[in-house]
Amino acid sequence: MIFIYPFTILQYFVNQEIIPNIIDFFPKEKSNIKIIIYNSIKLKQMKIPIHLFLFYLDKDPYHTIQFIKAIQNNSKYYNYPIIIFSYNKNYLSNAFFQLKPFQAVLLPITEEISNNLSEYVCIYYNMYKTSYKKTLELNSPSCSYYFPIDSILFAEARNRKVFIYTENNTVTELPITFQHFLELIPDNTLIQSHRSYIINPYKISKIDKSSRHWTVSFYHTDKKAFISRPYRQTTLNAISAYIFQQNSTQIENYPMIDMYYFQE
Repeated sequence: MIFIYPFTILQYFVNQEIIPNIIDFFPKEKSNIKIIIYNSIKLKQMKIPIHLFLFYLDKDPYHTIQFIKAIQNNSKYYNYPIIIFSYNKNYLSNAFFQLKPFQAVLLPITEEISNNLSEYVCIYYNMYKTSYKKTLELNSPSCSYYFPIDSILFAEARNRKVFIYTENNTVTELPITFQHFLELIPDNTLIQSHRSYIINPYKISKIDKSSRHWTVSFYHTDKKAFISRPYRQTTLNAISAYIFQQNSTQIENYPMIDMYYFQE
């Protein structure tokens, strides 16, 4: 199946008394939101993507700040949004001197703070919705496979199996049929370019049109795929759409937004 990781919020010591319902800060048409409650200050390996971190500082200020430092120094999360809640101005002031940029919320939450929080959260939620952070998840009796869609260059059907080629130059053999794999592909990601090939149109570096089957080259590899006549226009349309998105300043990561401080 294709598993689309939800917009995931990780709450540290943040309970219903501090934030009655974080979901209320999202748009009415919200979907794919997951909240994880975490009440241990020990840093564990995070196996799923986290899109927003919420911290309550007052329970254990020192260790909470050290924990946030570890997250901000993690290359995976160094510019992801962090909101820190506290009833104590001194705790927040101390955090500003020790941490990289974050959003500070002085409790209790007023109507003005609630509006600001809603605006801030919606900015990142909208980034998430347009970033296509999908992961291909395949389960078989003997093994489970996980492929970030963005890392896949192309897939090739051979001997009733599918071979996935990724941008780190690895090839993985999957014990499924090509038709089954096709059924798993979501819109706006990978496309069929040939009866035996599925390609990522956003990773193409060159198309050689000199032969009957166009030859596709990709960045950072010498592996090739093919485009047959029935799929030519679909492929070209997908590439054109991607170029248009890039020129329209598509956001590919979660940049730290300039801070504004939530105050009473």
